[in-house]
This record gives sequence, structure tokens and C-alpha cells, in this order.
Amino acid sequence: MNSAIRKKVYLILGLLLLSVGILVPTFVEKESLPEWWPSKPINLGLDLRGGSYLMLGVQTKEAVVSQLTSIAQSVRSEMRREKAGLLRAKQRGGDHIEFTLLGDRGLKTLEDHMRSDYPELVKGAIERGGAEVKISYSIKPEAAKEIEKNAVLQAIETIRNRVDYTGVREPTIQRAGLKRIVVQLPSVKNLNEVKETIGSVAKLEFRLVADENTPTDRKVRYKHRDGGFVFLRDEVLMSGDAIEKANVDINPSTNQREVTLKLNSFGKGLFGRITSENVGRQLAIVLDNVVQSDPRINEAITGGQAQISGGFTPEESHRLAVVLRSGALPAPLTFEEERTVGPSLGADSIEKGVNSMVLGSIIVILFTIFYYKKSGVLAVSCLLANVVFLLSLLSLFGATLTLPGIAGLILTVGMAVDANVIIFERIKEELRIGASAGASVDAGFSKAHWTILDANITTLLTGVILYSWGTGPIKGFAVTLSLGILTSMFTALYVSRVGFGVFNMKNAKGRLSI
Repeated sequence: MNSAIRKKVYLILGLLLLSVGILVPTFVEKESLPEWWPSKPINLGLDLRGGSYLMLGVQTKEAVVSQLTSIAQSVRSEMRREKAGLLRAKQRGGDHIEFTLLGDRGLKTLEDHMRSDYPELVKGAIERGGAEVKISYSIKPEAAKEIEKNAVLQAIETIRNRVDYTGVREPTIQRAGLKRIVVQLPSVKNLNEVKETIGSVAKLEFRLVADENTPTDRKVRYKHRDGGFVFLRDEVLMSGDAIEKANVDINPSTNQREVTLKLNSFGKGLFGRITSENVGRQLAIVLDNVVQSDPRINEAITGGQAQISGGFTPEESHRLAVVLRSGALPAPLTFEEERTVGPSLGADSIEKGVNSMVLGSIIVILFTIFYYKKSGVLAVSCLLANVVFLLSLLSLFGATLTLPGIAGLILTVGMAVDANVIIFERIKEELRIGASAGASVDAGFSKAHWTILDANITTLLTGVILYSWGTGPIKGFAVTLSLGILTSMFTALYVSRVGFGVFNMKNAKGRLSI
């Protein structure tokens, strides 16, 4: 064995040992391994380990409406502070805001404010009727599309934060199309609790309760958590953006659970100003358009904390704290598809998948050895190495093995043998025209090289396309197929070639056993 071949043998053995080391956690309990062991077991998909599956639709149009409503409230507060004669500011039709002013005296102030702070809005027609002047601003189509796009991305991050807080291990949360999100939660069976945690918009607002001095056109009716309705002022004094943390505590005086909010630096100053300016009034805490509590402000609160009380159950208080910590969703979600997969079904799928792979492999191995003799034994050895390399790559890249992924594994076995068949048939052609064993092997690998590359690269491109455009199970199949193609080409063109140089492949008559 010359030095060049010896280096190749060492490389192959090193890769095999590394691959086996990566796969150890997949077949051995993690607790029995040292803490420094770097690799993790292969992730099993929802169809194999059981759990909950949700297909969520993001109502992106509502994100645009919410953004315009927020702008309307902000401009209204600013104009009223400047006493610029603004009567009303309403979001209309889903794509524009309508401002109503008392005469023309505040029109220029409004126009200057909108032009400098909200360039994504375009001024519309001005209507005059009696003492009132109405002017509308519509959002640019490209700005609306950007808001909708960001709404989906933000929803994914918010959902991921909420799922992380619930302690679910190895969830899968990914975009599916333009306005949908797939959520897979292994080992989670209580779909209702999951839906309540994930689907809550968690839009938090602080508003003053309307009193007898509040004009009718500045009152808004809200449902109260304890029943009935309460009138609040239309101005939002503080929103959920001011929240830094949310925790569940027990109130020692009432012995009831409440959610304690810790405000960020901006919220701390704002809340201090709000409470100092409104001592003696009631401040309503509104979550998703429902008044959770409306305590009276007895003194200025400058410590940067607020409480939401209301006789919550342990589950309700925990869920409320989770959704507030993770932030509000940019738009409501719709549950378009939901299902639960039991662990027994997953175990049955694994058993059938493994059995089919073992049976198919045995048939391929027996036929290959019977037809190609010693060369067939080499091909089978390369096939086993191929499976080890492939499984280790799945573990290394953190890929999730699904039922279609098992189908990809089985297909890889067939494709790996197919490459060896092409090489061996080329070698046999060279032997039939009288070439020596060494020359036949060299010519066989040389002539089959480009044929194998062409076929496998085409299939690899297909796998990449499936992964780019597919979702869920299709992605699992594409990942396994693509990685299997890479390992198959390596074992067929490199490992097999080294094997012919290392092992004696001749039969008793001194001929190449093929």
C-alpha cells in the first residue's frame, strides 16, 4: 500500500469514527454520556414522536389597520397637547385615516406633522362642512405590503418566544407561504391550552376611565372582565411596549394571584407622569379590548411597576404573564388546521419505516453480493458507510427526521447501489475487451465518473427546489434526499475506489471478482 492510498484510508477511517461518535447520543441515553459530549441525538419529526400540529393564518390586513390606528391615536394626542383644534382622528376603510378639525386653524399644523413624521401616508382630499374640516391620509401600497410582510415575521418571533416560555422542547415554527405559519410541538397533547397561549394577541393598553366631565365623542365602551361594560377615554396613555417583564405574584392582602408588570426605562417615566397627573382617577388596564382591572390612582407611582388583578386561576395568570412577556402579536391569528399525533402512531411509523428499510437493504445486499461477488461485498461495505455518514450529517446539522425522511433514506440506499452498478458494469466492459484488472478498474471509474455526477447533481437540484418551496414533510424528504446524494457520491466514487486499491478483489483463478 503506497503512501497516497494510506492517507486516503486514514481519512475514511477518521470520518467513520467521527460519524459514529456523532451518532452515539442517538442510540445511547444522554444521561449516560459525559457532559462534554458535543453532539445531540437526531431530532424526530412530529409524525414519529407525536405531538400537536397547527397551521396558523396571519391576518396581515389587520396589522395595517392596527398601525394606522396607532398613528391616529398618536397624532390626536400630539394635536390636543398643542391645542390645534383636532376633534377626531379615526382609521377608516383599512387603508386611510380621517382627521376632523374645528376650522382651518389647525390644518397647517396637522399637515406639517404628517409630512415630517409619517412620509408613508399620502394626503387626500379636504372636505368642508359647516365649522368642521375633514382631511384624509392613505397609506402607500408599498408601505402596506412592507407592514404585512413584517407582521408575519414578527408573529413567528412572538410565537417562538411564547412557546419557549411554556417549556416545549425542540418546537418547529416556520413560515408556510406568504401569510401562514406552521407550528409543530412535540409531545404536546393539550391543543386548547396551546391555542390560548399562542393565539392571544396580547394588545395591552392603559386608559383613563371616563368621568362626568368627559365629552361624549371622547368616550369608548369596553367590556369588563367581571361582566358588564365600562366607558373609557379614547386616548391610549401607555401601551404594552413599555413592559419589560411580567411575573405572577400572590397579593398578601387579598391572597389572590396577580400579574406584576415591570416597566422599562421609558415606561417607568411615562407611568410616573400618568399617575402623578391623574391622582384620584381610575386607570383601566385593557388587554385585547377587555378591561382586566380599573384601580383608583391614590398617589404617583414612580417605582416602575404595575399590577393586573382580577381573581385569576393559576393557569390564567401564568398564560397572561407569558403572552405579556413575549409581546403583542402584530395581527390576529386564525387556526386553519390542527391535529394531534399520538406517540403510538409515531412508534408504529418508525417500526414500519425501519422494517421496510431493513428488508429492502437485505434484498439489495444479497443481490449485489450474488451478482458482483467480492466487488459486491465492497459495494455493500460502501453502502453501510453511506448510511452512517448520512445519519451523522442529519444529527450534525440538526435536521429533523420525518416519515418522508425515512422514505428518503430508503431511496438513498437504492441510489447508492445504482452508482456502484454503473461503475461495475463499466469495469466489466473493459474486461471483456481484454484490458487488465488494474486498467479496467481505472477506466471503469473514469468513464462512470461524469455519468454519476450528472445524474446525482440533477437529483440534488430537485431536492434543493423541494426544500426551498416545500413545507413540513416535503422539506424532511428533501433534506434526507439531498444529504444522501452527497454521501452516495462520496462513497461510490471515493471510498469504493480506495477499496479496490486496498483489498484483493481477485478470485481463485486470478481474475477480478466482479
